[in-house]
Amino acid sequence: MKQFKLMVLAALTLVTATARSQETEVQYTPKTGDYAISVSGLPMTQYIGQFFNGSGANTLDEFAGQAYMGGDIKTAPFRKIAPLMSISGKYFLDKETALRVNLGLIYQRTNTKTYARDDAEFAVNPFSQKKVIDTHLNSNTGLSLMVGLEKRAGKERLQGVYGAGLLFAMNNVYDKYTYGNAITDINQAPSESNGGTVPAMNGFSYNRLVKDYNLGASMHAGIVTFVGVEYFIIPKMSIGGEVNFTALASFDQAQYQDLEGFSTVDIAKREWTELVSPSSNQITVGTGNIGGNVTLNFYF
Repeated sequence: MKQFKLMVLAALTLVTATARSQETEVQYTPKTGDYAISVSGLPMTQYIGQFFNGSGANTLDEFAGQAYMGGDIKTAPFRKIAPLMSISGKYFLDKETALRVNLGLIYQRTNTKTYARDDAEFAVNPFSQKKVIDTHLNSNTGLSLMVGLEKRAGKERLQGVYGAGLLFAMNNVYDKYTYGNAITDINQAPSESNGGTVPAMNGFSYNRLVKDYNLGASMHAGIVTFVGVEYFIIPKMSIGGEVNFTALASFDQAQYQDLEGFSTVDIAKREWTELVSPSSNQITVGTGNIGGNVTLNFYF
């Protein structure tokens, strides 16, 4: 009986030791050759913060990856780059060094159609209900790309993260208008409904906008540095937080417009291009935001 008890005790000891050994061998942190995907939690934290401060414009916009937000470049002639879709990933050259890549993309085409009175039918029959269609096309395309090197400090589940990368981003926005009623010698100021009319100009009885170029055509290039921490809540899954410091040069192209109107000088329809604003540039140095300040990271 005594020998049986000793055998049972030895078996339990072996099982316990094996379990502990397996537990200690669990790999929480990344190793050489691992890949990682990161998702930004910043839009959610902003949403929660605005919820408690009573903000009336609280939305869950831009909830995707780690998009470049553009630092302080938020007003004309500069527009912030906020890709609708972004992919953020890492590849570990060794357990303490990783190549970090972030790609953000935006592609929007909004085609808004509205009715305007059919002037030709109205001239024949003042009671006519026939209409023509005006169209307003808004196009917004852009991308952001950051490639950098990440270093880690610490061997336990809490690790420090730091590094730097090169950033390039660009964005282009334009408006285009088409009209159902043409400008003619007879109909010098046709009806329109899509907001393409511009202020009157000397020598024209009527003029309207056909295309507005470079509303937000900006290019950004610079260096991004980052420092933060990651805590591995379970094996190969962590929560991270980062602070970024950015040196960024931004360039905005000249804005110009295509217009059409009826000239009172030569009594005819005319089309021309008008320069609205010259090109601009800006240097920004400070804490910007590429990637979310709070991230959820998955390792494979």
